Amino acid sequence: MKAYPSLHLEGGLFAPDLIEALQNGELSGQKAADFGLPPNRNLINEIAAVYNDARKQWEIFRNRLGQLPEQDLATSLTRDQWLIPFLSMLGYELRYQARAFELDGLSFAVSHSLEPLVEGVQPTPIHLVGYRQELGKLSPSGRPRLSPHALVQEYLNRSEALWGIVSNGRLLRLLRNSTFLRRQAYLEFDLELLFETERFADFVLLYRLLHRSRLPQGAKVEACWLEQYYQQSLEQGGRVRERLREGVEACLKWLADGFLTHPQSQHLRAWVQREGALALYRQLLRLVYRLLFLLVAEERGLMSSEPLYLEHYGVTRLRRLCEQRSAYNDQTDLWHGLRALWLVLTDEKFAPLLGVPPLNGELFAHQELDDAVITNRDLLTAFWHLAFYDSPPRRVNYAALDTEELGSVYESLLELHPQVEWRGNRPFFRMEAHGKERRSTGSHYTPPELVAPLIQHALEPVLQERLAACRTNAEKETAILNLKVLDPACGSGHFLLAAARRLGKELARLRTGEDEPAPEALHQGVRDAITHCIYGVDKNPLAVELCRVALWLEGHEKDKPLTFLEHHIRHGDSLVGVSDLTVLEDGIPDEAYKPLGSADRARLTEARKRNARERAASLFRHGFVSQPLAEFAGKMRQIAAMPEETIAQVRAKRDAYRQAQASPEFQRLQLACDTYTAAFFQSLTPSPSLTATPFPSPSGRGEGG
Repeated sequence: MKAYPSLHLEGGLFAPDLIEALQNGELSGQKAADFGLPPNRNLINEIAAVYNDARKQWEIFRNRLGQLPEQDLATSLTRDQWLIPFLSMLGYELRYQARAFELDGLSFAVSHSLEPLVEGVQPTPIHLVGYRQELGKLSPSGRPRLSPHALVQEYLNRSEALWGIVSNGRLLRLLRNSTFLRRQAYLEFDLELLFETERFADFVLLYRLLHRSRLPQGAKVEACWLEQYYQQSLEQGGRVRERLREGVEACLKWLADGFLTHPQSQHLRAWVQREGALALYRQLLRLVYRLLFLLVAEERGLMSSEPLYLEHYGVTRLRRLCEQRSAYNDQTDLWHGLRALWLVLTDEKFAPLLGVPPLNGELFAHQELDDAVITNRDLLTAFWHLAFYDSPPRRVNYAALDTEELGSVYESLLELHPQVEWRGNRPFFRMEAHGKERRSTGSHYTPPELVAPLIQHALEPVLQERLAACRTNAEKETAILNLKVLDPACGSGHFLLAAARRLGKELARLRTGEDEPAPEALHQGVRDAITHCIYGVDKNPLAVELCRVALWLEGHEKDKPLTFLEHHIRHGDSLVGVSDLTVLEDGIPDEAYKPLGSADRARLTEARKRNARERAASLFRHGFVSQPLAEFAGKMRQIAAMPEETIAQVRAKRDAYRQAQASPEFQRLQLACDTYTAAFFQSLTPSPSLTATPFPSPSGRGEGG
């Protein structure tokens, strides 16, 4: 969080405004008596006294750490001279675990525990390791069998304990049972940053959240303050889901009017008159997708921490400006700042200037709207609807936003049809709700309770079958990366996201040997699964774009470009077209001219006879299909194997794919498929002309799926 640099929230454990309420002492459980202090004691003074003692202890520890050899993990020193004294200042009385916890036939060598005040309640695990041991990596000795983070997380998921703490003295993480969560969730304080840069405000927050009195004490574990705060954040998330689509609709309306009415947007107005309201609507949506992507990425700490970026270019600065009345003016500097950001994010030469990863990707590609102009007043008013909800205003917790929740936005957008009404030279943008689009296209948001059984019954058996045939972890990893998961009507990608997470977690398990891998390994696994395994098709171009955005959000890693998804998530019709290209060699079948409805039967009979005569001399024979198809398939396999770790590699992959699509061999196959398919949809009605209406060919269905 920008206001508290030492604090990092993963998986939306707590909402940002709940964190602010904690800092201000506005939540329940934040009086002196709630911390076991005398009621008349000033809480801030008490926190200040603890902070001063902790800072002195930190200095003693750092001095002694410097005397140890670099290869020494400093486990005893970290525990005895820093973490145990520090936690005792927060009210902890730790018990050393001489023997590992035993659960489900597995051992969990957690170093300490916080004993409950009531018998029969599961103890809270407190795992303390050396300063030089990474929380997400196995110890060089190979013992215990899991990384520190994974050890506590897996113990929580298998036991009745809800909360746990793991720390190496530099970082301190608060973990929660995540059995029923789609993503790992934890809170992290960077103790080194906090004490080295003397961030007392961050320490106040740490005290209010991690004091012993916050954790379970009695028989009702769910009644502890941490669990109450967590449940409040969940409740707030539910309200956000209800209001998010309303906010997106309002944002689109303000953006459209703001761009169209600005005096310097003549080029955009002329373009809209030529291309229509739908073309404008799609570009507005892409702009909103950019803002949503950056809101999530920035709040999850995946973008730059450079002051220049945070104060002058990042989109979360717009949220700060939304609360400043003076920022709502007729200037256009905020929009020009965003235009500069789009350029920086697509150019590896400029990205280092702001300390941001060059994202590249189609999401930030130049569009007509980028050359238009909008005032600060209209831009901030539009952005407010993305950043806030309710009255009084509350901030949307984008760090905790489940990527699937964007699907509910997509569902509502299908009901809206954009219109631009011209009154003289002045355009007015509006969106009309028709309500028929979803039913006619079968487009509906798939809730998690339906996605989970799909993963269990469709993906899980195939995955286990592939793994069972392998002997080594390397073979298993290759088997997973060779899996192809296709959703032929992917919508916003809810099923594909769940599949990517499942495959990504299995990859992380193989690579780390841990049942609950640390977040770093999980992120890389999901990214690899998206890059190699995930395919989708949808008839609605808006759904295709949103699906790509969702996968980018889920697979994005700090300092890495967006993955190349153009060849994996395609716009097209999975039901109409040629599924087996070898049928082309037999020519167009007579069934294509079967009478339907009011078709002219005489003309159909004539067309069928002509087709029968010409089929013998079909141009699709003599290797027309097999040879170029084999060559194209080989090129696609080569392209799929190309790496995507740098922006140059992503661009090389995109260029190779587009060159393959532009090749004469591919173009001939696509034309043949169009010709074959169009024969089934010719409108042979009683009229003097024969009209053929081509439908999308299989080239729009996502090769490789």
